[in-house]
Amino acid sequence: MPLSASFSLWWVVKGSLFTTANRIIQTGIATIIALEYSAFLLNRDKLEHVESAVDYYLKSPTSVAVENVAKEISRQGYKKEELRKEILEFILANRMSKDLAEQK
Repeated sequence: MPLSASFSLWWVVKGSLFTTANRIIQTGIATIIALEYSAFLLNRDKLEHVESAVDYYLKSPTSVAVENVAKEISRQGYKKEELRKEILEFILANRMSKDLAEQK
């Protein structure tokens, strides 16, 4: 295999891994944020809480922020502890339940 072909293949594999990691991080963050928000919704059954939280999340600017941060976190190549810290700090800073507290 010529050098340029192996380099191109390497980029495809690396890009594929980046995309996979990005999706996992994005999905994980979004899930935690939506579930945390759903816990603060009152007067509904549990499934309605989650459905309402997901709907709110998808319509909020938080979903765009999560997408952008997931890409950035994936690019940084953090080690395990750094990755955990970055994700947790982002989730805490972007909790949608803060919106409910501000509305009261």
